[in-house]
Amino acid sequence: MSTKNADQAVLAQERRALDEWAKGNPVGFVTVDAEDATYFDDIGAQRRIDGLEAVRQYMSSLMGNIPPHKYELVDPKVQMLDAVAVLTLRYEPSSHDGEPLQPWKATSVYHQRDGTWRRVHAHWSMVKES
Repeated sequence: MSTKNADQAVLAQERRALDEWAKGNPVGFVTVDAEDATYFDDIGAQRRIDGLEAVRQYMSSLMGNIPPHKYELVDPKVQMLDAVAVLTLRYEPSSHDGEPLQPWKATSVYHQRDGTWRRVHAHWSMVKES
């Protein structure tokens, strides 16, 4: 797979996860995760969460707290390292009425296993404007 195709495949996986998040379905966010995934965020996962099942349980605790919204990925960048890809981006959500919501910055690490890119780590933090 060429680097460009791999970049597109990783971005497609991330968008698949984020489309679920934007629907208000945080459990759907983990559909691209590997069994050994790890996760951090600024909501309630300040300590690393280890393993797909634990990440899924954490996301289940957020059900009903993520309002459906639209989003834009700002300046996503995929850095390829053989069968590993590091994706960095800024997530800019807005309500369906166009009202800006809290922006986030994220790093996701993907690993290609059996021809499929799976997220092995995600770290999300709120953008703090200066």
